[in-house]
Amino acid sequence: MEKIAIIDMGSNSIRFVALQIADNGAYSFLYQEKEAIRLGHGLSVSGELSDAGMERALTCLKVYKHMMDVGDIHNCLAVATAAVRNAKNGAAFLQRINAETGITMEVITGEREAYLGYLGVINTINAQDFVLFDLGGASVELSLVRGGKVEKAVSVPIGAVTLTERFNTSTDPGETALTACREYIMEELEDVAYIAGTGLPLIGIGGTARTFAKMDQRATGYELQKIHNYILSYDNFMELARTLTNTPATERKKIPGLSADRADLILAGTAVIEALFEMTGSSEMIISGCGLREGLFFEYYAALNQADSPCFDDILDASIANYLKTVPGMNPAHIRQVTRISELLFDLLQPLHGYGPKEKRLLVTAAKMHDVGKVINYYDHARHSAFIIGHAPLYGLTQMEQINASFIAGFHHGISRRTMRAYRYGTMPSEDDWTMIRRLSTLLALAEASDLTYEQLVENIEMTYAENVVVLVITVTPGATYNAAEYEMSQLLKQFKKEFGATLLLVWK
Repeated sequence: MEKIAIIDMGSNSIRFVALQIADNGAYSFLYQEKEAIRLGHGLSVSGELSDAGMERALTCLKVYKHMMDVGDIHNCLAVATAAVRNAKNGAAFLQRINAETGITMEVITGEREAYLGYLGVINTINAQDFVLFDLGGASVELSLVRGGKVEKAVSVPIGAVTLTERFNTSTDPGETALTACREYIMEELEDVAYIAGTGLPLIGIGGTARTFAKMDQRATGYELQKIHNYILSYDNFMELARTLTNTPATERKKIPGLSADRADLILAGTAVIEALFEMTGSSEMIISGCGLREGLFFEYYAALNQADSPCFDDILDASIANYLKTVPGMNPAHIRQVTRISELLFDLLQPLHGYGPKEKRLLVTAAKMHDVGKVINYYDHARHSAFIIGHAPLYGLTQMEQINASFIAGFHHGISRRTMRAYRYGTMPSEDDWTMIRRLSTLLALAEASDLTYEQLVENIEMTYAENVVVLVITVTPGATYNAAEYEMSQLLKQFKKEFGATLLLVWK
């Protein structure tokens, strides 16, 4: 087992994460910490890091070093971004950090910062064409991504902290100051004309983007409190932007979802995102909870495994495989069999259900993860699996798709209202979603029943369909005893007829 720490020291905040890589190659997070240190405060005026900001950073770094010592973590990837990069005393501060904590910190270029943010996103969000921005305290990194590859990337020296100081937008700036701020931002963005008019989705990294996700979730009553891969429409963004602009500073902190340590910076950050919406013509912003730190890790992990690229070929498959490796007691042969039979039934019954690749991907996800709830308790493990799937670090699905997959798995022992009552997200799927969930969960239940004894005895299934009768001809391993599987599958005949409107007959040979 290997442990690794990652430190990201930005202009506004400092973040620390600790991860472990098990002997089987599975990685998982152990700890994370974030503090607002305002390291870049005053930088735009003095050109130097302030004594107070450096002391706040050092206090955090000493705590992180202690945690690494206690956790027996010897490998640390520590980077500093725009504030240290631009400060006249930045190099001297890094020397002091090393002398007082033993942590060696690297100043990275804006281009590398953009690349690491791209790695964090491309490995965790299923998107191939987008405009990526990472808005920090002293700069914004912008990348145009097409076909999953970065075409152009640049760092622009406008950030939430530096803009707030330059235009004094921390309290009630007035329309004149806000207009001057917006005009300045547009001038600074003239060199990134290649993003203009693309119409591609924005993907946002950073505290400002995350704050807008939280505010929108609170404003709309969104039930799932999860930021990563949350989709915010342009209209909702503009409504929130108007609310922020028109709310006095004394009342701004009371806006649901807006934290106190972000309230004084939010107007400047809003102006940057508004400018990016205007330039690109985007209709939505996808918020990424993964960025530079995850990018650093994926780069390290790829090198450790001698991979050709730090980008996974299939991020959903990779994240499921990684998660299953972290769960004790899983039966890989059973999982493979249930997944195979689920896919086979999906393909055979496609004329009845009419679903395509997206729905099949949900079924496969549910099949691979259907038993993870056993780590909590064998009894009612389908219900536990539903909760875990809904919250596990699975990448490549939208938030709603992940919820739908969780319900498919939650019903793999039969459709139960107990799962819906126990799982708070039952109102999120639409009526069409629920029809799909019930049908695909029926297929998963049949696949699970076919391997009731964990012997993988079903070799193949063929189907005939006529006069509203489905006949499944099930071929088993020669000499196999299939009585238990036959009985278990027969318990699902009524459910099948209810969901598909057809009679199901099982023929064993």
